[in-house]
Amino acid sequence: MRGKWIAAAGLSAGALCAVFAVLPQSKSAAWEESSEEVVLRAFIQQSASAESGVWQGWGAQKLLEDTGISIEFYPSGEDVEDKLLRYIAAGTIPDLIGFRDLNQAQMAMEAGLLVSLDDYAQYLPSIFETEEYESAVAYSREKNSNGEGELYLMPTSIGPVSYNAYNWVPLLQWDAYKKIGMPKVETLEDYLDVVEEMLEYKPVNENGDKIYGFSLFTDWDRYSLLEVAALSYFYGIDTEYVSMLMETDVVNRVTNSILDEDSFYKRALHFYFEANQRGLLDPDSRTQTYQNLENKFSQGRVMFSWFSWLTGTYNTEAAGHVNDPDNPDGYASVVAEDMKLYEAPDQVIGRNWYLAISANCKMPEKACELLNWLYDPAVEHYLYNGPQGVTWDYDENGEPHLTEAGWTAVENEDQDLMPGDQAGSFQDGMYPFNSLGMQASAIWEDGYSISYRYWPSTLAADDSLMEKEISEYWGYDTLAEYLYATDKVAKSTIAVNMIPAASEELGARIARIGEVVIESSWDMIYAADEEEFEQIWQEMRTQAVELGMDEVEAYYQKAWAQALEEAAEYE
Repeated sequence: MRGKWIAAAGLSAGALCAVFAVLPQSKSAAWEESSEEVVLRAFIQQSASAESGVWQGWGAQKLLEDTGISIEFYPSGEDVEDKLLRYIAAGTIPDLIGFRDLNQAQMAMEAGLLVSLDDYAQYLPSIFETEEYESAVAYSREKNSNGEGELYLMPTSIGPVSYNAYNWVPLLQWDAYKKIGMPKVETLEDYLDVVEEMLEYKPVNENGDKIYGFSLFTDWDRYSLLEVAALSYFYGIDTEYVSMLMETDVVNRVTNSILDEDSFYKRALHFYFEANQRGLLDPDSRTQTYQNLENKFSQGRVMFSWFSWLTGTYNTEAAGHVNDPDNPDGYASVVAEDMKLYEAPDQVIGRNWYLAISANCKMPEKACELLNWLYDPAVEHYLYNGPQGVTWDYDENGEPHLTEAGWTAVENEDQDLMPGDQAGSFQDGMYPFNSLGMQASAIWEDGYSISYRYWPSTLAADDSLMEKEISEYWGYDTLAEYLYATDKVAKSTIAVNMIPAASEELGARIARIGEVVIESSWDMIYAADEEEFEQIWQEMRTQAVELGMDEVEAYYQKAWAQALEEAAEYE
């Protein structure tokens, strides 16, 4: 099947049905649609895309047909946090806003910039009448409403975690790894030796462009270097959901500062410092955008990836690598012996990504109609899979499957290959939002998962030649099977999503500390030698303490202890 060893795979429909509840049928709002097109503005920070402008393609076409609404996306991408702060300061946030964490949302609530969705309940039947959303709605009212007990924030990705859906996975270019003898990787630091040897075998790509062992980008850095801190998830350590200034070990259930002397963050910084010392790090790392980096992955110009999905288009069948009969290639999972990959918790209350409506919206009823549309399970099914009879259909036994044209569109999702009169690419569905109301593995009204990824027909599809080699090498059909069989899973707790937003005063301290950490972290990676690396680290720690890091750590340690107690009610 496609993506067993690179992206998410899943259980059979029967097994999933035993775990998840069946989603209800569509609950479209009952009011007369306007014949005049309405354009609403949206700023969705969760999106990995930096594109902006009016939403086009088959998803936008359905929205317009269903509601008479078009969406104009404001650009996210680079400096997305600064853009949000400017909107909040000016009191001009767009009609639909996507928050990446509760602290962002708290600022907007405190400024009175969000609409209470309870005041527009008649326009939101998908949210208030869908059983699977009940716990998320109740929790958001109680805990995420600035003490007002109303629903301002609607979480996304609600439901049990998808099987085999690992976000943080170490990937290597498979062919180069094979050609150097597939050496065992014992620890994180061993990737340095392995990648260095891979580059000796393959210094340039097929176009003659230089390949780097490692490459980073800056768009998503907030209070730390997110791309550096992300390596912590290989060891079951959260460095984002509780706080970007904290390391939360989900196995041992403890949290401490990323600036502790023995922190993983320091280890990760040293990892990239050494990569730079060896000439393995892309010199553009400190200045390039996510889009620049993604293009390099598409061209096979980076040997190592830390996200299961960060492969550009290199792993698509159209690129010609994964099914090359002579040298099957692509980015493939190669997990070190000492790792325990972070597995997300069941998202009973959703994850800390939210959608909300701006109080500045001149047409709040239409904005709520848009939000209702996005949380309608039938619409989500459409955005996940495309139109029935075009990209997918039922067989004679009533089982859903992708059509041949659907497979082509899915496997080349960024290309304009949607069949029939559906203009654009497969990414023109849910991609601009990144996440929808329901997890992809939730069961829809037909008894199958809401996304094609977990349909039996998808799971039974032929592996690529590269995936067959990976399965043979590791001795398991999927990454999840291998991880569980070898005790390499760190199952998280819903407590990571139950941390209250910091106060305005503490938030200001966090922001100032974050500025120091980001600047110093990059300086450490590019330090001239070990002595300078250590000197910058100590100076950073001193500055952070002066700015209130001890108070920040104490706050999150107390909040974490309380969250663990609260989580026990749901787990």
